[in-house]
Amino acid sequence: YVATWQLMGINFESISAEMLETIDSQVATLVRSFSGLPVSFYNHSCRASFYDAFTTKSGNKYADIISDCYYGSMKKNKFKGNTLYFTLIYRPDGRVEKLEKRKKSIKEKKDDINIHVKRMNEMINTFSGALDKFTCKLLGMYEENGKVFSSQLSFYNYLLTGKLQKIRVTDSPVYNVLGGVDVFFNHDTGQICRIDGNKFFRSIEIKDFCSETASGVFDVLQYSDADYIITHSYTSMSKSEALSTIKRAEKQLKSTEDDAVTQLQELEKAKNDIVSGDISFGYYHFTLMVMADSIRELDESVSKITADFTDLGIIPALSTMSLPAAYFAQLPAVFHLRPRLSPVSNVNFVELASFHNFYQGKRDKNCWTEAVAILKTPSKQAYYLNLHNSVLFKDERGEKNLANTKVIGTAGSGKTMFLSYLACSLQKYNNPETFADSAKNKKLTCVFLDKDRGAELCIRMLGGEYYTVKSGEPTGWNPFALEATKRNRIFVKQLMEILCTRNGERLSTRERLLISESVDAVMDFPPGEMREYGITRMLEHLMQRDDRDEQENGIILRLSQWANGQAHGWVFDNAKDTFNIQHVNNFGIDGTEFLDDPMVCAPITFYLLYRITQLLDGRRLVIFLDEFWKWLQDEAFSDFVYNKLKTIRKLNGLVIPATQSPDEILKNKISRAVVEVCSTSIYLANPDADYNDYVEGLKLTPEEFNIVKNLDPMSRQFLIKKSSLKKGDGKSFSALATLDLSGLGGYLKILSASADNLEIFESIYHEGMEPDDWVPEYLERAI
Repeated sequence: YVATWQLMGINFESISAEMLETIDSQVATLVRSFSGLPVSFYNHSCRASFYDAFTTKSGNKYADIISDCYYGSMKKNKFKGNTLYFTLIYRPDGRVEKLEKRKKSIKEKKDDINIHVKRMNEMINTFSGALDKFTCKLLGMYEENGKVFSSQLSFYNYLLTGKLQKIRVTDSPVYNVLGGVDVFFNHDTGQICRIDGNKFFRSIEIKDFCSETASGVFDVLQYSDADYIITHSYTSMSKSEALSTIKRAEKQLKSTEDDAVTQLQELEKAKNDIVSGDISFGYYHFTLMVMADSIRELDESVSKITADFTDLGIIPALSTMSLPAAYFAQLPAVFHLRPRLSPVSNVNFVELASFHNFYQGKRDKNCWTEAVAILKTPSKQAYYLNLHNSVLFKDERGEKNLANTKVIGTAGSGKTMFLSYLACSLQKYNNPETFADSAKNKKLTCVFLDKDRGAELCIRMLGGEYYTVKSGEPTGWNPFALEATKRNRIFVKQLMEILCTRNGERLSTRERLLISESVDAVMDFPPGEMREYGITRMLEHLMQRDDRDEQENGIILRLSQWANGQAHGWVFDNAKDTFNIQHVNNFGIDGTEFLDDPMVCAPITFYLLYRITQLLDGRRLVIFLDEFWKWLQDEAFSDFVYNKLKTIRKLNGLVIPATQSPDEILKNKISRAVVEVCSTSIYLANPDADYNDYVEGLKLTPEEFNIVKNLDPMSRQFLIKKSSLKKGDGKSFSALATLDLSGLGGYLKILSASADNLEIFESIYHEGMEPDDWVPEYLERAI
């Protein structure tokens, strides 16, 4: 009876040594609980080369060019994929039981099978619960296009052929379904002859272990350039069998008259631990099957892995006479062919066969179908960047999970470049094919609330519109021109209240009523001339009392500063509303000139956020907020911001707040709330990172903080921290990834433009130009 789980594992890079030891101890306890039972465990770590790229077209010419350049540059170096498998084998029938079974009737045999199946299912449930922390999936049968396949058979076939492929379930015996290749062996090298090419392999065994094992002994191999399959197996011993094994080892040491005092003491301690039930023992075997496309590659890979073993204090040996046995012993339950069986404790087995891996993200079947982008990692694995919360191994297409993503990075760390590339990559979600058939509004809109015009060229290259707000110049915004719905009326009233309280004033109940009545009076007019210069019109409906306070600081006096011709009249008191964004796929707004002006910043941000969130009509909406704490620093509309952030996912939207200053986030109540509702975090390099800001404030682990602090800003590496990949799990995952945009060439000067290149752009561009009218010339002239 066999059951196999595919596991994601745990990211050992960003977890403390103490936590890793705790996890190992829990698994070791689980293994020990099966001591003396007829069970065996197999752990496979499969590393293979592959090429991957996203090919979904967005329909946006330059977004597709960026994508083609990016993935085209990846063809030079393939990714490495690490996949973990854990197999439980239950063998209830020993030699005696097999002899007795011959005498039983068919009914008795069926009854025995039912009992064993029930016991196996109980063990599967136990292991499924225990392995859940490693994000696992039980292999078995599944249906696709009306045909039944087996992922368990696909796993077996991979062990034999080095190729993962779908295997259909048929009435034929398993041995007729698997393989489909010719395998040849010589002295120390094997060859698998497949239809699509040959594979060469060698098997490395462990001749002698180091004196002690530790958690993740073989973690170094996860950075290797080699393709391989590591096989660990462990068959539980009974207590009496384990004690007999140790006693034989003691006799051997004493018979050689070796002064191995320490070893004898350790064996004595092991006997005591077995008797007390603290540890258990089992028969263990290990092979590392190195795979390559040529003998030359195989030689290089074996040499590198052998050197890694030597550095670990492990003496490796190539399988020669035992090569065929080692090859077939990769298959679970082929017990009689396992080479170099050794007795080890449950603790040793868990430390040797740890579930260490890297967080790889989820490629497909996410809320918006495929992941946003494929990133490189130091371990040469692919990382699939997905902003939405995801549950691994689950089809979540069309669901509306949380996806808010914060990006934090110091100046020069590549923040603007990252955000611009992200905006380009998101364009593919405008493709109708990425929507569910039932979706009513198959459209994507990206909004960039910008600073210092960092994203202007990118937005314009994507065919979008870019609005630069300049102090003193009419913005073309007139909130009174909005449709006179109940919701819009409430918004305009709130906006007028904010305008009347810019210096910390408080409004009385009477003043709020006056504002409400005067707003309604203006908006009761039909759209057109009577709603032009709405604030001026509103003032005509306000009655001023003849008392001193009213005349010196009443709402009329305060609101009049926002009327046409007055200090702030350029902001909202305009004749027409030219801010028409309903049918624009991409647009940006530069806030450089008003973000540091506390008088106008909050009202403008409140107005823009309201107008932008009106776009949540079923379409996909992404809002970028660069230096978001500046945009959201006023608590006058904190409830509006916080509620929108929490509910935007239900309306198919997400927010991407970014900043260079984590300390500013932690000072501001609204900014802290923004951080709390982000399911994904991107931490770019920051050599000056402060421990309290990142660990106490942003809740990174000390290990994650050290990674961020020690990253080279020029490496374009960053730490990704995400919510759990499985339902009901509160802990997060983290991964180290690289955004390598070297293949983009001159387009990098569009994704992040220097001050000099902005001047070149201004000398070329004039309003109304299409991207093709200015991009080619800009690429020629950009510095």
